[in-house]
Amino acid sequence: MNSDLAVGLHIVGFLTARDGEPLTSNLLAETYGTSPVVIRRVLSRLNQAGLVETKRGAGGGSVLARAASQINLRQVYEAVARNPELLRRHPGQTSGVADVLSDYINELCGEAEEALLRRLEKVSVKQMDAVVKPRICELLRRRN
Repeated sequence: MNSDLAVGLHIVGFLTARDGEPLTSNLLAETYGTSPVVIRRVLSRLNQAGLVETKRGAGGGSVLARAASQINLRQVYEAVARNPELLRRHPGQTSGVADVLSDYINELCGEAEEALLRRLEKVSVKQMDAVVKPRICELLRRRN
């Protein structure tokens, strides 16, 4: 999975779980186990896509820009992806037999990506939260 997608899903999922409470990039970074710089880079993309709103300064932080039920996972992916291709492509550079196989593999990759994107489009952040949140709570309960 694209690491920015994982970070983006963590951000929108955690914002959903906190139900409108503004969260700082430092807290989001701590809960994900990365640096605040990484979180801020992904937050910036989510802001640009209109999925998240961020206020700076004292009492600031990030919140979802709209209801979690109105944001789907494809929107998150498309907001944070630096490269829209989910699967690695094979370059066709030889003008020979290898290019025929590369073209075929690339076509299969494109079909698989489109199927995954259609699936992501059908899952809202709210639905993701309903599945993931109980699992996280159980994990945290066992740790404590």
